[in-house]
Amino acid sequence: MDQSRTFLRNVTSLTTANVLTLIVQGVVSMFILNHLGPERYGSFRTALAFATVFLIFAETGVGARLLFDRSSDKSAIDEHFGAALVLQMGPYLIVLGLTMAAAALFHYPGEVVTMIAILSAAAVLRTFGEVCDKVITVYQQIHLNAIMRSARFMSVALGGIVVIVFDLGPVAWALVWLAASAVYAAGTLAMSLAFARPRFVLSSLWPTLSASYIFGLGAIFYAIYESVDQVMLSKMMPEDSWRATVGIYGAAYTLMMFTYSIPASFTASIEPIVFGARGDSPRLARLGNLSSLSLGVVALPLTAGTILLAQEVRGLVLPNYGAAAAGALSVLALFGLFRFLNFPGGILMAAAGMQNRRVAIQGAAVILNVSLNFAFIPRYGLFGAAWATVATEVLIFGLYQASLVRALPGFGDFGRFVKPVIATGLMSIFTCASLLSLIRTVGENRFLWLAIVPVAVAVYFGTLWLLRFFTPDESEFLGRILARFLFWRKAQ
Repeated sequence: MDQSRTFLRNVTSLTTANVLTLIVQGVVSMFILNHLGPERYGSFRTALAFATVFLIFAETGVGARLLFDRSSDKSAIDEHFGAALVLQMGPYLIVLGLTMAAAALFHYPGEVVTMIAILSAAAVLRTFGEVCDKVITVYQQIHLNAIMRSARFMSVALGGIVVIVFDLGPVAWALVWLAASAVYAAGTLAMSLAFARPRFVLSSLWPTLSASYIFGLGAIFYAIYESVDQVMLSKMMPEDSWRATVGIYGAAYTLMMFTYSIPASFTASIEPIVFGARGDSPRLARLGNLSSLSLGVVALPLTAGTILLAQEVRGLVLPNYGAAAAGALSVLALFGLFRFLNFPGGILMAAAGMQNRRVAIQGAAVILNVSLNFAFIPRYGLFGAAWATVATEVLIFGLYQASLVRALPGFGDFGRFVKPVIATGLMSIFTCASLLSLIRTVGENRFLWLAIVPVAVAVYFGTLWLLRFFTPDESEFLGRILARFLFWRKAQ
């Protein structure tokens, strides 16, 4: 199977699985958010963020290193698989106890500490599954990854239904996450054993760890940066409002992540292909331009639409959270845009031999993010945390792009973004004019804006077609993606 067909299968498998399962999980999760309300959901999000920030210090990077090393050379994958399981899981189990000690020192309520324990155990199981997932990804059997992600998402969705039907609280919702992580870990282990059998060779442990630590350090910085804002909100906001503040911020963040599930599928699919091309600068530059352009074409209208319709989206799916959730969603939409442009940028830097610089950038991002949170949260609350997150992601974007432009000749073909920006502008004008017109004609209705969305999408892509944005090869490629989604015979 040639690279384009492999990539096509990977993208469509992951995207189809994500779309179908995230629709189900997304609906259930929105019911859960409203069922729990800002206060109780804020307790859950605090526990989740705390577990992520402190447990991540056990990250050794061997999972990422497995994918990096074995994407083009699978000769020693059994030995690397065994070393990854030992070196990844051992530190996580040790740090689990340290995480609970830290939770006690932070003087959180008993319910929050209980959820930290449950969610930390879930994180350990999920990490185990992700190591096994890397083996499947090395062989580019992304459709199997899609199956297990779907199983995990569906487990969460079914558990959420139980929580709602029996009127359970945030601890029960945390237990659902634990059960879903256990299903994911068991399934990925079973599938990975079809490709590789872990060999536990004592002499390989230290070389594997020493080669991987830089990937682990990068993961630590990134995870801290993504979750520390909610932990800081929980300790810097007044005692009587921190739960609701974290709940509103967490709800907006969760909704934003659902919105960007399709770009995430793309980045997950291209990762093994990029690592397989390491050392080949021209090929990496082409893959980098393809990644940036493809993600930009999708992420630009998503960002604009989310900002313009944030209040309408909030009214439909988060009616119990108030206008503040819409404002947070608008700001975090910008974070989502840069986040998903930065994901392939980080992969490219690793593949181009700049992992040390990538880690230095991520370390600088953590320092900036924590500093901005200290400066902004006391004055602006959750909006201060949101803008600090956006500013940090913009910094990462600028430093990644500057590094890649110098290292990969031919990378940085940003001139083609002009037409998507024009199309996004026209789509935005249409969206605003249509919404105002419908409100004047029909009146206020929280479902009204849904009628605008498909037409706005057509305006966007129609404008790109009229501007002759897509090359013949890209048009053919998009046609093959559409054919696979529609299950046409010619796409097989």
